[in-house]
Amino acid sequence: MIEITKITELEGKRHIALLDTSSISFMQGLSVKGLQPEAILRDYDLVLIPEWVLTEINDAPGRADYVQELINQGYPLYCIEEGTYSDFSNGEEGNLYQIVLASTSCLASIKGYLRRYIGKADPLDMDAYKDWIKKLYDEWPIHGEVLSNGRIKKKNAGEVSITILAEVVSWYYPETKALTIYSQDRDTYEFQRKAEADLRNIFVTRTPVPVSYKSNDAILCQLVREGNINIRDLGDYRKDMRKITYSSGQRIIHPACFR
Repeated sequence: MIEITKITELEGKRHIALLDTSSISFMQGLSVKGLQPEAILRDYDLVLIPEWVLTEINDAPGRADYVQELINQGYPLYCIEEGTYSDFSNGEEGNLYQIVLASTSCLASIKGYLRRYIGKADPLDMDAYKDWIKKLYDEWPIHGEVLSNGRIKKKNAGEVSITILAEVVSWYYPETKALTIYSQDRDTYEFQRKAEADLRNIFVTRTPVPVSYKSNDAILCQLVREGNINIRDLGDYRKDMRKITYSSGQRIIHPACFR
């Protein structure tokens, strides 16, 4: 298990990164090959891992050890508990419900569960946020496989968790200068973009902080720019076959296949 501090306040943090399991796994794999992909995090003064994502990280000992090493090296990695988001949103629990609803709008089973068991006509009649968000996770409506460690996987829980956190920071911390999600998961991208669009129709008097994305390819790009790997060796650092279009000087090198 990772020895990671749980953060209690976000004020004063201007450059924030959110880490998803997919990118942590990729970075850990690169570190095994002797690279230091974590250097991409050096420009952030806060790196957050939601508790639901931390649960997934701990499913793989190598992944957990890698995150622990980042903490030991002094990277500002912290865990943030979903149940504490009321503290990060001025106690506006009705708005938190709207954020969670928007973050799950692509998942009919979760959205239906929220409307059936959580939402009320009058938000004041709802249970406390920390109670119903725990209930949602414990009773996760999407069936998941049983992992080798005996835990039942909460399918899409990590992507939903990252999206909720991104929206909380985006809508409640306007002083944030950079808010970046590191994820290779397409669902995370789609969930967040849809959530932001839905919330713009609800929080009409507010302006969200833009959320940017860096995929695993962005991590590779950074390593290439810094001369740590040769661009023609990209296939050595990916397990899957991909087409990559990249520029080299003034020339455009069109799709090349890498194994």
